[in-house]
Amino acid sequence: MSRRLRTWGLVCLIGVATSILLIGAMLGLRQSALNENTTQFYTPLTGDAEWKGNWTFSEQGADPSQEGSIAGTDRVTIPFVGRKFALRVRRGPYRAYLWVTVDGKPANRLPATKRGAYLVLSSPDDEPQVTTIAVADSLSDESHVAEIVADRGWNQWPLVGWRVTSGSGTEGYGRALRALAGIGVAFLIGAIGWGTQVARRSKRPNGEAMTPVMPSLISEPGWPLSLLRSPIAVIATAILFYASPWLPLTLISGVALAVSITMRLDLGLALIAFSAPFYLHPRPLLGKSFSMVEIATLLCLASWGVRRIQRSIRRSLIGALRGFSLTDFGVLSLALVAAVSTVFADHSRVALRELRVVILEPALFYLMLRTSYLSKRDIWRIVHAFVGGAVAVALIGLSQYALDVNVITAEEGFRRLRSVYGSPNNAALYLGRALPMLLAVALFATRRRWRTVYAVLTLPVALALLLSFSRAAILLGVPASLLVLGVLAGGRWRWIALGTMAAAALATIPLLSTPRFAGLLDPNTGTLFFRLQLWRSSWKMFLDHPGLGVGPDNFLYQYRGRYILPSAWQEPHLSHAHNVLLTYATRLGFLGLAAGLLLHVSFWRRALPLVQPADGDRRTLLLGLTGSMAYTLAHGLVDASYFFVDLAFAFLLTLGLVQWSLRSDTYGQKD
Repeated sequence: MSRRLRTWGLVCLIGVATSILLIGAMLGLRQSALNENTTQFYTPLTGDAEWKGNWTFSEQGADPSQEGSIAGTDRVTIPFVGRKFALRVRRGPYRAYLWVTVDGKPANRLPATKRGAYLVLSSPDDEPQVTTIAVADSLSDESHVAEIVADRGWNQWPLVGWRVTSGSGTEGYGRALRALAGIGVAFLIGAIGWGTQVARRSKRPNGEAMTPVMPSLISEPGWPLSLLRSPIAVIATAILFYASPWLPLTLISGVALAVSITMRLDLGLALIAFSAPFYLHPRPLLGKSFSMVEIATLLCLASWGVRRIQRSIRRSLIGALRGFSLTDFGVLSLALVAAVSTVFADHSRVALRELRVVILEPALFYLMLRTSYLSKRDIWRIVHAFVGGAVAVALIGLSQYALDVNVITAEEGFRRLRSVYGSPNNAALYLGRALPMLLAVALFATRRRWRTVYAVLTLPVALALLLSFSRAAILLGVPASLLVLGVLAGGRWRWIALGTMAAAALATIPLLSTPRFAGLLDPNTGTLFFRLQLWRSSWKMFLDHPGLGVGPDNFLYQYRGRYILPSAWQEPHLSHAHNVLLTYATRLGFLGLAAGLLLHVSFWRRALPLVQPADGDRRTLLLGLTGSMAYTLAHGLVDASYFFVDLAFAFLLTLGLVQWSLRSDTYGQKD
């Protein structure tokens, strides 16, 4: 082990230990400061305040008048002495705001526009609630004056009271704790990276890492069990399990499916790839509901665990660490940051659910892809399943479109396909990831039968993608994926790609005159206006939570209940920032953004050098994967990129397949 490597490891380990000690000490100091503070609560009936306008008072609080709250003449001036000022408000499923200044300046704990700082009275979860919201802190411990202007909210009794805190300030302790938590996670990730370098540089025992030891049930199953090893058995048992209306048949088929996946992990991984887009249609089971992709992931994890247990645990771990890559490091970092961010999230229940189904389960899928001994046939079976799932989504959507069932009617009767999703844009996000893979196989596969089948399957996926009328897909995602496919294929394909894009651009000209596409780039109205408002709010959200973000699946509640700009009130129900960078930053902070960027950078760093020297089906696979990732990035500039179940599995499948393509020594081997 080199001196530099030892120093790196020592620094990381000391950093982790020091961070833990400092966090403990900081918590103690913060608690001592809190014990010295004095907090007083006031209501409109008990507090000293000057009311202007036509307010109504009761035990519920203060209620503005309709005329005064629209005109901005219902306001209240509150003198107070202290370091912190908070308002106790009654929130609910209505649109209203309180504009707050302290000493003539916008309240420093609230989001602000050119008009000033505002407090959103819409409840984050659309349920009535009475809550206390900090509006100003880090003030000098002396006299101040707060002014509150009501903006709508009549008959809701929105202002319940206010709270004043005097004494020692504790804001610095909170910031220090978040910073120390982030630093501790960074050192922990560094320590893990150090451990992988140590394992990689250790001397490899001959044959240890590549000698699989299978349990007898898997390697030599008896006649009844051997029937369950076939792809047909997995398909049949999965369909029975998912569609069975009778509990006994459900349980029997579930056990059969579990046995099949135990013996054929590759088929289980293919089932995951196929079922990912159907996560919104779960299987009821014993009083609860689970998506098929989640069930398949857990069954595959059990199968994968059986294999690991049958091997030497020490050998297995050393072998895994020795091959630890930059992408592996990124996936692990994303999972760690998300787990820590979940601890600090305001809405822990939804954060835990997203941590499980969007972060950890897709990461387990990636882990199984990376550490299982999959042959070329196994890998292509998984690719076929992924494409098959997209084709099923397309065919369902086209059938619904033809029957005018489950179709979204947009601007001036514009009909949009959405298939198994709640939104046409979600359908486009998934279909767009599969389309480049279909095109790559249809154009470049070495087997004529594959080219023919994939060419036929490309048609319904492309048509469904078009009928979703997703502007980002048509104008950004598809052109980007075609361009990448053509450039990396080289030769005449570059010109074919450019020609296809030019023809497609001409074909979309008539769309620009339709209500759906007209005014697309107008920053004062329509989609672009709302995107700009959303990005402003998202940036403010990130600045307020820079270290670990607001937590998994907490964006909706923070945005709707705090950061939404008054001018963007028509679209309050947004669950992500609609931009790949802002989505990582708002959900998981700077550390999550760094992990997300690392995953994208590592993909291109691995994939691009492999495409040109590769040949045959491996080149076809890499072309499809790079086209799919190009679509992910291009569409993700203005929409979702990762934090949906299907998109997370598709993204980590793409990363896992590129990592597999690096393992030239295992090419053709089968677990």
